Amino acid sequence: MSEPNDTFSADFANRIEDWRRKHHLREDEPLLLCLDLFRLHQEHWDNLRRKELPSFSEFRDSLIQLQQAATVLQRYIAPLLEEMRRYPQPRGMVTPTVAGLLLAVAFSVATGILIGKFLL
Repeated sequence: MSEPNDTFSADFANRIEDWRRKHHLREDEPLLLCLDLFRLHQEHWDNLRRKELPSFSEFRDSLIQLQQAATVLQRYIAPLLEEMRRYPQPRGMVTPTVAGLLLAVAFSVATGILIGKFLL
């Protein structure tokens, strides 16, 4: 059986060794080989978790920074909201005038002609 690594405590390794002796298992027993394979698997996923997941202190620091940013944002938003409340809300949508619609159509036609002439 291979030496226990850092992820398994010495107590756990001792218990496995006692269990192996109690049941008269050889070191090359398939069950112990499966246990070694499981240890490799567990060590692999433990390493991945350590890489990808932030520590609790990093997470706490991120939350503190988020709280500070939210406080600064609220400080700037409050005067803006007060200023917006001073002006009356528009009641409805402004209807377009006939002149505005004719100008939009004229500009659209002119743009279409220029694109067709110079770009196509």
